[in-house]
Amino acid sequence: MKKVYSYQEIGTLIDQGKQVVFTCHPEVRVTAIQKQPDSDLITVTLIVSIGDTCVGMMENQYASIYALLEAFNIGDLEEIWEVLAEEEFTLVAERRRR
Repeated sequence: MKKVYSYQEIGTLIDQGKQVVFTCHPEVRVTAIQKQPDSDLITVTLIVSIGDTCVGMMENQYASIYALLEAFNIGDLEEIWEVLAEEEFTLVAERRRR
C-alpha cells in the first residue's frame, strides 16, 4: 500500500480537514543574549526558516550560559559563535515582534 502521496492525490482530503504530515529541512538560527549585566539569565530565540522565509520563532530562557551550552551540547571551545552587527540584532528583534 502506498504511504507517500502528492498534493494532487490528497488535496481534497486536506480540504476535508484530514491531518497530513510531511518532512522538510529548515534552518534554525539561535540567538542568545544576556539582557541584564547583573543577571546570569540568558534569553535564547530560535528562528526557523525555510529559504528566506521565517516560518516560526520560539523563545526560551536558561539560568546561565553554562546551562545553554549543556542544553545544546556545545563545548566551550567550539568555534560556532557569531557576533551580530547592530542591524542584524534589530532585524531579529523586528521578527520577534511579528
